[in-house]
Amino acid sequence: MTPELASSLEKLSTDVRADPSNLPVLFWLRAYTTLALERGTPRIRWAKLSGFVSRTAREFGINGLDHAPVHALMTDYDIFQAAQIDSGDIVRGHDALMNLDWHRGYEVELLPEFQSELADVARWANETWEELRRAERADGALASILARWAPDGQSGLLPALIETQETRGWISKETLAQLAQGLGVPLSIAYGVADFYAMIYTTPVGKTIVRVCDDVPCFLAGSQKICAAVKGALGVGEGETTRDGAFTLELVPCLGHCDRAPVLMVGNTVQEQVTAELVSGLLALNSANHEGTKPQI
Repeated sequence: MTPELASSLEKLSTDVRADPSNLPVLFWLRAYTTLALERGTPRIRWAKLSGFVSRTAREFGINGLDHAPVHALMTDYDIFQAAQIDSGDIVRGHDALMNLDWHRGYEVELLPEFQSELADVARWANETWEELRRAERADGALASILARWAPDGQSGLLPALIETQETRGWISKETLAQLAQGLGVPLSIAYGVADFYAMIYTTPVGKTIVRVCDDVPCFLAGSQKICAAVKGALGVGEGETTRDGAFTLELVPCLGHCDRAPVLMVGNTVQEQVTAELVSGLLALNSANHEGTKPQI
């Protein structure tokens, strides 16, 4: 992606993150790239784009009849131009687009220097849209968690941490501060609880945690071989996460199944009397059944 295009998209991303009311601007960009790729052309009739948005925006709580966001997209980020259908005249630049009579027949398109990067813009728009939507849902979930546990104060801290982690995958410093404030708990205590429990993660981890028990019964039953098999299957060491973010490997104390050692825990599923030969199959099965899930605790 050219530096100029990347800079404009970064400005759009910054604006939306700073003010969620700008999310419809990103929605219009996503709609444009969707239509452009479907039709195999960077030039889309304004009426077609407007109609497509009006039909699809309501699902996301966006007013598709409000054209202010697309006008902002056209004028504020220097990536689009308009073409008058009858005359073919090209209109580009902030001032010219600001004064455009949208009641006339126009087509909209990326600037010529960016048109070869249409697929990259579409990928960026979709990835950024999904990321922001996930963050929006996570914020809603956090508000719900706080409403449920705030009456319990400090005693609600641990269950709130657990529920938040199940939603977000791990607990960032910012999230921990939000929880502490919402529960009326000193931040130092919140940090202490999060740090005390090994299964509360304050750094990013994989979607699924693979835990190999290394307590005495499991060690004697061959847990070292199991751990080596997991390392080989995932290509990571103890405490590391796979490149795709799917798995994190941990060596842990007793999992409570000493009579059925050695024991391996994949996500929430405990596997007893595991052999090294079974490891790859168990990991593949979990990946197929739980793709996209958050780390389980």
